[in-house]
Amino acid sequence: MIDRLGTLVGFFVGVFLIVFGITWPDQLSNYYVYRIAQYEQEVNDLRVRGATRGEVAQKQVEIQQFKSSWVAGITRFLDLKSVLIVLGGSYAAILIAFPFRRALATFAYIGMVFQRERTEEEFETVYKHLMEFSQYRFDKEIIPDEKVAVVPLYFLRDSLENFIQVDWVSEEMVQEIVSSEIENYAYQEDQSIAVMAYMGRVAPAFGMLGTVVGLILLMGSAGENASIGQIMGGMSVALITTLYGVLLAQLIFLPVSAKITRKKESYIRLYEMIREGILYLHRRERPDVMQQDLEIYLSKKRRLKMRDERRAALARGEFNL
Repeated sequence: MIDRLGTLVGFFVGVFLIVFGITWPDQLSNYYVYRIAQYEQEVNDLRVRGATRGEVAQKQVEIQQFKSSWVAGITRFLDLKSVLIVLGGSYAAILIAFPFRRALATFAYIGMVFQRERTEEEFETVYKHLMEFSQYRFDKEIIPDEKVAVVPLYFLRDSLENFIQVDWVSEEMVQEIVSSEIENYAYQEDQSIAVMAYMGRVAPAFGMLGTVVGLILLMGSAGENASIGQIMGGMSVALITTLYGVLLAQLIFLPVSAKITRKKESYIRLYEMIREGILYLHRRERPDVMQQDLEIYLSKKRRLKMRDERRAALARGEFNL
């Protein structure tokens, strides 16, 4: 029910924002256009009153100073009509295309860009813990609770507590449950990726819609009595909407989608490493057999370093996993 409501809300919100953006007065949409229109009116008023050429020239100098100011440099790129058409239309499209809860979480997805990927150090931490626990399992000893409690990664810690310390779960069940958890995580992340990728596709489309609207406004104002402010209002909508659509897609939506994808891949690879290690622990495999499999998940640089350390240990007559 709530998803149907979200679809209806998205449709009406989209129509409202687009219509509102089209009909909103140009001079109230962009401060730069508004100020230029004001200056134009002031110059005309001076001429109507019969002001001297010096007074008109002074006003024109004031106009040039405004055009070269940092305020003008910023405000000429800020346009309310363009925001309503591009951002409002894109978000309304999300409300229509995706479940209501997913659409509401869009801004949370953008916040995911600050989440880091799983690092090489975390893979090494998992590797060391699994190798330590493999010796306990191979020797048919119970892994101490305090050893499990200090494991920093919840996925590994929960797997140890649920499937290793409780030894009645079959290997097939362990693999099925852990694989299902990995698949569920991947599915949830794919939904987040799909939302941001979709916004990355529709934002430029609504930017083009704004461009068409701006050209229509520009053509409607292109008469003998058209003022500079009216012409600039249509041009600003035509150009800035395209700018907004491209910037939002290429600078926010698509990069966020790519970042979530990379984060998902790094998490899944770490979870797969944990799954393999848990299965080895469940079977009480020899540590050296488990070691060869788990080293695949480490970086090449780290694997070579570990092999050199083992060779040095063997040369000293020591055995080191």
